[in-house]
Amino acid sequence: PPPAPAPPPPPPPAPKPSPTPKPSPYARPKPPSPTPVAIPVYRQATRKEPHNGPSLVSLTLLVTAPAVFAAAVLRPRSR
Repeated sequence: PPPAPAPPPPPPPAPKPSPTPKPSPYARPKPPSPTPVAIPVYRQATRKEPHNGPSLVSLTLLVTAPAVFAAAVLRPRSR
């Protein structure tokens, strides 16, 4: 007797359904609008600025200008 034919191979398993795509990060809902905050009341500075004497710039020029002038006048001259 001839040998019996081999049974057909089982069908391949059905493909798994693809998972649902996650929403993109841009699809997020907008955050709630911020609540208004009270602005602090403006207060006068506790320490007043001193207004006695020349300013720092004037004092600097008063000290350095004569020194620069003296250095220019007293420098040795070439013959």
